[in-house]
Amino acid sequence: MKIQEQINMQGWLSIQVHNTAGELCKQFTTKNSIVLAGRDLVAKMFIHETIDPVSHIAVGTGTTPVDPAVDSALVTELFRKTINPIDPSIHLTTTAEDKKKVMVTVDLDFTEGNGALTEAGMFNADAAGVMYNRVVFPAINKTTDFRLTLIWEIIF
Repeated sequence: MKIQEQINMQGWLSIQVHNTAGELCKQFTTKNSIVLAGRDLVAKMFIHETIDPVSHIAVGTGTTPVDPAVDSALVTELFRKTINPIDPSIHLTTTAEDKKKVMVTVDLDFTEGNGALTEAGMFNADAAGVMYNRVVFPAINKTTDFRLTLIWEIIF
């Protein structure tokens, strides 16, 4: 009997819009692409190369479709922020298909990342660094009237 397993890293980004009272006004989810540079980042763990873990989420205004083979940065980065602390007992789970899922979040407060946001990505540094993934989504005209929570679910 031949046993075959595929490890296909994949992810989804959910964006939540909260008003000034903290109420959830809107939410949508979109599939994102894990770029080749991000896959390389994960692969380097196996050869004991020192790497910095994913630590920041950036948002931008670029609308160019994702090209996982060549994308290494957002097209037009507007704002970058450190991800919220990750508690493995909460944010690292096992799916029904026996795969691992990690949840990464960041909150963009009322004065952070304002503009016509259309793209986001995760990085391993507060400037430049390696981009793990990228997603393009319909424009969210972020203003001081609301805050955003970006929630990434990555499955290994």
